Amino acid sequence: MANRLKWLVVLLGAALPVCAATQGSIAGMVKSADGTPQMGALVEVFAMGNLQPIVAFTSQAGSFQVASLAPGSYRLKVTAASFLPSLIENVVIRSGGRAIINVTLNTLAEAIRFLPPRQLSDQDQDDWKWILRSASNRPILRFDDDNGLILASSANNETRDSHGVKGKVAFVAGAQADGFGSAPDYGTSFDVQQALFSADTLSFDGRVGNGNGQPAGVIRTAYRHQFANGDTPTVAVTLRHTAPPGSITANALSSVAFTFSNTTNIGGLVDLSYGSEVQGVQFIRHISGIRPFATAGIHLRKDMVLEYRYATAEPASAFDRALDNPGGSDDEAVPMPRMSVVAFAPALERDRHQEISLSRKHGDTKFQAAFFFDRVSNLALTGSGDVSSIASDVIPDVSSDTFTFNGGNLETRGFRLVAEHTFSPELTALLDYAYGGAVTAPDWNSTGSWAEVREALHVENAHSVTAKLNGAIPESGTRWAASYKLISSNAVTPVDLFNASPGHADPFFSFVIRQPIPGGSFIPGHVEAVLNVRNLLAQGYRPFLSPDGRTLYLVQSARAVRGGLAFTF
Repeated sequence: MANRLKWLVVLLGAALPVCAATQGSIAGMVKSADGTPQMGALVEVFAMGNLQPIVAFTSQAGSFQVASLAPGSYRLKVTAASFLPSLIENVVIRSGGRAIINVTLNTLAEAIRFLPPRQLSDQDQDDWKWILRSASNRPILRFDDDNGLILASSANNETRDSHGVKGKVAFVAGAQADGFGSAPDYGTSFDVQQALFSADTLSFDGRVGNGNGQPAGVIRTAYRHQFANGDTPTVAVTLRHTAPPGSITANALSSVAFTFSNTTNIGGLVDLSYGSEVQGVQFIRHISGIRPFATAGIHLRKDMVLEYRYATAEPASAFDRALDNPGGSDDEAVPMPRMSVVAFAPALERDRHQEISLSRKHGDTKFQAAFFFDRVSNLALTGSGDVSSIASDVIPDVSSDTFTFNGGNLETRGFRLVAEHTFSPELTALLDYAYGGAVTAPDWNSTGSWAEVREALHVENAHSVTAKLNGAIPESGTRWAASYKLISSNAVTPVDLFNASPGHADPFFSFVIRQPIPGGSFIPGHVEAVLNVRNLLAQGYRPFLSPDGRTLYLVQSARAVRGGLAFTF
């Protein structure tokens, strides 16, 4: 009997290591679609034929492990808040083995994707060759021309940074003083961007204010998607309401605009940007219009670009670009419908600008030569003076002493030369010369009707020279830009009305200053103070007598001082 017990103990001791070796485990990571580890996700492991799962939760790093599993087939179910459940079938565990299962959780919106059309049997089987040939060749590594170093960046970091909410709020004081419909003397602008899915962005921005007790504002909502080939279509809806130019509320301007735009690249040689805006304006009566726009740039060489541009709106002012878009691009700008009246009948300014330019970079210097052709109907001119209520041909601005006057039509052509030199990362100098037609106002010493004032305006060829400096102070983080734009005649419009090149500047002496403000730990985000002074010396005012004997002025750009605080989160 004792011998039998001895052999039983020996057999059991030998069997225990064998049983332990037959057990396996499942481990892995749980992440979202953008690669963020998900902590606290529920992992359920089901054995075949068993409805009772083995439960585990992910750690702070998103990892999980389920041990002591007998060999066989299993299925995993992973669930987490705000995500769709993920089911993994046929997970095979071998004796003493370990299965690594990495799970990516998707939201409901991320799970919706458009599938490509199924290829028909009679289609050419070599289509994939043409797809590869038509794809743009882009380098994986970027080279720094200054020191020859090879720079490479991780796409994962960029993807993570692009997912989230970005916001900016700015409090602005000072009237825009651009005639009827300009921004009120104080208000608030905002911009919120929410990243959706893996390549989509939803933005909500606008500006609201209260000028002289009258509410006004503009709100814009845009949706943008970026495809893998670089195409970036954008759909936007813009609503605008402007305070009435008098006591009659029905005379307030209300507009809605639907905009579609897209940017793409063809073969790595041609950059395309195009779109169109359908606009409806309610001011005294309903007016509608279509505003297409397009830009095509051909890279002739590495340092030379030939570009064609078609525009139907004037570029944004320097202050709006500094406040809303520090990069200086007008892609996100919301053009204001320029309204005027002729004998109490509303008229919408309709612009058409065509431009052919050649740009070249030589070291630290950039050159540009451009020829442009402009045609404007119902040109809205800016004036200054006391206009208490809406007249037959004048619309006053409730936030400033400016007004809008219909200057008739403008048709001109001209050319532009721009030279820009970078002395250092903190200082850039620019010189802009333009020659073309501009609306000029003669000396007017007698009263007359509004029609006579309009007939006295005429188009003359004039010269325009702009000197501009852009700089920064690294110690304080200050960024500034100062410019002086001089014209050779008594013009009330710029020579190059649609200039969107780096040489674009407000008329006469103007400057913009951006100063970061230390917020400390109690103010999150980034705080900046912005100051813009336009036409500081009040130059270019052309006087004339209105039909009621008042002295009014027509001006390219009225003097204005605007400032504000911008909070970026």
